[in-house]
Amino acid sequence: MKPLFSLLLFSLLLTPCLAQPRYTLDQCLDSARAHNRTLQNAALAIEQADLQVSEARTKYYPQISANLMAFHTFDKMVKGDGVIPPEVAAISPALADYVGQPYAVRELNSAYTATLSVIQPIYTGGQLRTANRLAALQRDVEELKLHLQEHNLEQKIIENYWQIAAVKYNLSTLDAADNQVAEVRRQVEQFLSAGMCTDNDLLRVKLRQQELASQRLRLDNAQHVLLLLLAQQIGLADQEMDIELGVRSEELGVRSEELGVRSEELGVRSESDNPQSSNREELSLAAKSVEAAQLQLKMERAKLMPTVGIGLIGYNAGIGGLSSRARSVVDNNMFNAMVAATVSVPISDWWGGSKAIKRRQLEVRRQQNNLLDLQEQINVDIESARADLTQATKQIEIAQASVDQATENLRITTLQYRAGTAPLTDLLDAETLHRQAQNSLNNARADYQRSRAVYLLKSR
Repeated sequence: MKPLFSLLLFSLLLTPCLAQPRYTLDQCLDSARAHNRTLQNAALAIEQADLQVSEARTKYYPQISANLMAFHTFDKMVKGDGVIPPEVAAISPALADYVGQPYAVRELNSAYTATLSVIQPIYTGGQLRTANRLAALQRDVEELKLHLQEHNLEQKIIENYWQIAAVKYNLSTLDAADNQVAEVRRQVEQFLSAGMCTDNDLLRVKLRQQELASQRLRLDNAQHVLLLLLAQQIGLADQEMDIELGVRSEELGVRSEELGVRSEELGVRSESDNPQSSNREELSLAAKSVEAAQLQLKMERAKLMPTVGIGLIGYNAGIGGLSSRARSVVDNNMFNAMVAATVSVPISDWWGGSKAIKRRQLEVRRQQNNLLDLQEQINVDIESARADLTQATKQIEIAQASVDQATENLRITTLQYRAGTAPLTDLLDAETLHRQAQNSLNNARADYQRSRAVYLLKSR
């Protein structure tokens, strides 16, 4: 008995450790912000943009370059054999004694040259300034993309969370239906024993129980898939999890005095407000696209402007393989430096540059049209979300009325069946109608919570 007792005790102690962690909606959102890979990649993109901003600033600094070239040949590069001609005596009387003597020249088998240049750009037509503004703009764009992805992910998590909630509430309704049908079966078995009904009645009840079992199987499978999706969204794909609702289904709906959704609670802007004052990230991104197109237009114009720079260039050159006589007349190591100014005018680029400028002007107009179109779409999107929320609140009223009617119908039919004045089929139909009405109410309440959260996300 002791081993068995120890095993049971160990199982009881281990069970809490193996229980699936349950997450509230806020915990799901916090986990997504910390672990979702899409958001992590968006944060990495911001870091890349920061480095690009720093890189663009370096173009204001002097451009420094160094070059080194060296060679060594297997044989002398300068060769020659002959006789010293008489003309050398005319150049120098001291060389008269060498006239007619043979000579052999073998010189120069190695050399090197090293240069260092420092060029400071003075005027580039605005290319450097525009490039830095584009880099800073890209950084702003990446940050907006991060916020947009956060909000999109938040909306998906909210929708998925309340879908799971609706499934769980429907499973609770199914539990109640199972109990009701089980009680009906108990009564039918009693009636059958007393000869007050037939085997067909018992078969109908069994079929209804099988139908409920089949529906439970579908709901369990839907819940499993939705939980897998939610785990992936919040960055916990390698863990099993569940959600913590914290409230019962009947507590999800709005109270009767709240069914007319108040604008001050939901952030509804009045019709007199400017619908284009939305701070939606999509709108900010579209505005950034217009700004980027304008900067690209400036860049094309700047490319056709002259560029001016000043700098310092120094070089050192050395020659190897010279004979002692050659070294007496040739300096085998030379150093010099110079101050230089450069002016570059891209004359041939003007031919195609005008077309590039025209193309960029058209791009600016296209992005401006996109911005206006997006403003209209966002207004429609917000109005659609508000209409969905209004519809969801009304659906709760309708579904609640259906549940009340179905509950009363089930109560009366149950009493009539027990009294023998209603057939079993009426009782089973009443149970089905009650379950369907309760499921509709559960779905309406969950849809209200989802619609409300989506509306608040879109209208903020």
